[in-house]
Amino acid sequence: MMRDEIYSLAKRRGFFYPSSEIYGGLAGFYDYGPLGVRLRDNLIKVWKNYYVLGENFLEIDTPTLTPEEVFIASGHVKEFTDKMVKCTSCGAEYKADDVGSSDLCPACGGLLSEEGDVNLMFSTEVGIKSTRKAYLRPETAQGIFVSFINLYLFNREKMPFGVVQVGRGYRNEISPRQGLIRLREFNMAEAEVFIDPRNKRWDKFQLVCNEVMHLVDDKGQEWEMSAVDAVEKKIIGSEALAYFMVLTKRYLIDVGIDEKKLRFRKHKKEEQAHYAMECWDAEALTSYGWVEIVGIADRGDFDLSMHIKHSDANLRAFRRFEKER
Repeated sequence: MMRDEIYSLAKRRGFFYPSSEIYGGLAGFYDYGPLGVRLRDNLIKVWKNYYVLGENFLEIDTPTLTPEEVFIASGHVKEFTDKMVKCTSCGAEYKADDVGSSDLCPACGGLLSEEGDVNLMFSTEVGIKSTRKAYLRPETAQGIFVSFINLYLFNREKMPFGVVQVGRGYRNEISPRQGLIRLREFNMAEAEVFIDPRNKRWDKFQLVCNEVMHLVDDKGQEWEMSAVDAVEKKIIGSEALAYFMVLTKRYLIDVGIDEKKLRFRKHKKEEQAHYAMECWDAEALTSYGWVEIVGIADRGDFDLSMHIKHSDANLRAFRRFEKER
């Protein structure tokens, strides 16, 4: 079945279709129909079985509209950008990565402009007379980080612990395409794990250490390797990171991804997010090629440190020792 036929079938059967279609739609926005909502909810239910029930992570729900100060501190105002080029003839806009080294517009053959950075967050103002700048969140993670002290106290000041949030994210993509793969409003399920940055061992790692994963390191070398070997060879930086990569693999297979078409690719230094010490993408092989479906990052203490710096709030945890020192 061809891709267009699949989209047509999905629309007829009530899975998904372009939003506001009777008014011409809006690129990057889709509606989930009755069966699409059921499918999405089932995916989330299985995900929560892994993280909320299986890992006993805390679950919260924070607003999608977030004060500008949060994203100044997190680095998103400065760093959450993409390279864009624009056709000087027809005005079409493209991500620079999508056109590669070509100087010509894929649509009309016109000359493309030089690359420029554009921020991908949607901005707005809150209030009527006295306004405050805000953004629609590009990730649910910052709502977790700014709530850290409340969650740490709720967890009786015990470390490590994990927090999950399921909700909408918003990114003003330059050229959304490929159906549901690149949207401007989309569903996210994120887990943030708070551990001692000096000790990234994970108690349950021994339960998954022999699980074999298809890895692509930051030099492009491919490996079929167990989690424990990947940690020992320093291909994966820590037990904690490897554990949650295995958990991600198991979840994806559980919801129907073919294991033979699943891999974990390590980001090269130049493509790494500004907050990440180490980052892996779980990728699935599709008709579009290899597509990122999950990002797994060691963010270190970047986010909490930046929010401490910008807010003067105490977002620190105690390091506890068995013996007095």
